[in-house]
Amino acid sequence: MTFQHLSSPTPSQERIEGKKRPHLSVFRFASFQNTNHAHSQAPPAYSRDDTLAERNQLQANVLHWMRIAIALVSLLVSLVIIAFSGNVLRIYNETRYNNVEWILPLWPATVDLRPARALVAYGVVLAVFSLIYVVLALAPTSLRSLRSLNLASTLLAFLSLFITIFTTAYSSTIDNHLSDNTQAGTLASWTCRWQGFSSVAPGRFADICSQSTAAMDLIILMIVIEVFHVLLAGWGWWVGAKTKKVGGEKGIAV
Repeated sequence: MTFQHLSSPTPSQERIEGKKRPHLSVFRFASFQNTNHAHSQAPPAYSRDDTLAERNQLQANVLHWMRIAIALVSLLVSLVIIAFSGNVLRIYNETRYNNVEWILPLWPATVDLRPARALVAYGVVLAVFSLIYVVLALAPTSLRSLRSLNLASTLLAFLSLFITIFTTAYSSTIDNHLSDNTQAGTLASWTCRWQGFSSVAPGRFADICSQSTAAMDLIILMIVIEVFHVLLAGWGWWVGAKTKKVGGEKGIAV
């Protein structure tokens, strides 16, 4: 019985085999070097602060344009209120003494013009407020910041809301007080008594009544708009507080 002699490989055989195939540890090290080099070329992953900063930037942009939209809507409504109330006063001045086609006077001895004049003044103030904010919001970026726009928006929103509520209550109180008076009245209360009889109403009473009513409806609508404006101001301070937590307002462009 012949036994095959088992012997370990000689150093020369190891050198030959080593030339044929690289050693496993060397292969792995080279692969690790290539992988590490590839990772060093990749862009760094977003951190949590980067994600929050990007989200705050998006909210600041949305807030910015919503405030501008509110200001433009307020400006448009204020101009319509000025147009309606101013036209009502113009018609009254034209028909106050020019009533030769009517035997009896068109207007009572006492006509209270305070509601119509209050609406004109309100429209002018609201238009100025709206223009101020639009100019501030569209100023160059270097001249404004999120904090400055928050201050301007909050101040103008609360002032506009207070003036709107005051003007509505003031005009409505005077109109209701004189609505049943046969010796005095406002432009709206006196002319709206002819509502439903526009074909026989004298001296463009139908126009005065409809435009006075429309102006009052618009000012009531402005209460809703200004409440929304106040909510936007609060949202602005919330975004500003979150921005400070992430790392200041320098990265927020509005």
